Amino acid sequence: MANLKWFPINPLLKEDGSFYSLSLMDNADELKPLYLEDDENPFSLFSVTQSSLNVQTAADLGISFGSANVSYKSFCLSYEAMLFTEKITTNPIGGKIYGTRWGAGLRVVLKVTDIESNASFNFGAIAAAAELGLAKVEYEIRGIGISSPSILKILPGPGEFNFANYNKILEAADKVKDYMSKNEDKLKPQPFQVFMSDELGRDIFKDSQSVIFAARNVMTRNSLSEALASAGAKFSPEIIMGFYAKVGILDDKTTPTRDDKKEAQSFLDV
Repeated sequence: MANLKWFPINPLLKEDGSFYSLSLMDNADELKPLYLEDDENPFSLFSVTQSSLNVQTAADLGISFGSANVSYKSFCLSYEAMLFTEKITTNPIGGKIYGTRWGAGLRVVLKVTDIESNASFNFGAIAAAAELGLAKVEYEIRGIGISSPSILKILPGPGEFNFANYNKILEAADKVKDYMSKNEDKLKPQPFQVFMSDELGRDIFKDSQSVIFAARNVMTRNSLSEALASAGAKFSPEIIMGFYAKVGILDDKTTPTRDDKKEAQSFLDV
């Protein structure tokens, strides 16, 4: 079986039952969710998850907003608080979909751009980075499988993401969770995540952090071999080697020059 990963997806389905957001893929009409059995409880689990995606992948899955034309410093983060049940198969639907999570709850999508190199990549840290001016962050909140006007009214509207709105979102998530636990009969399960090959979208956290790690090593004038030795499994060796090659360093023992240091600094300042 391929390396698989759960991806958030727009739950909207076409009349033939296939995912609307996957319409541009090959054999799009075959890309349908795995359905639960009639006697299965669609709300057997509760989980809060976050997924990092590059902006293009998020757009391809129908969860992004705005333009997908952004720099390497940009990514999307999907934060989800859901009641759900998952279905998995070894025979992928349309050759691509190995599983589907059906459920209802709250999805918050952050679109992070112009993030500074010293900012961290998680929901709370991004809020702090935005508050300090280290990143530009927009957000959108969606209720999935929830149609109650009263509960949807408590959700903050879209706009700039800061620490105040971060706290409002966490408060709203708690209220949504409480509402769902008391009103399961009013929820409508939706196919909000799919289990697919991780080739669909590389981990933008690891990619971005690897670029930043490589640039910092050039700025401190560490050789490529030193950078790779200290990277461990946390950073991508391919991206580190690619960055060194970009500044003209191909020999792993070569010490970066002062000009290389300036180029790495200017790259991070873009």
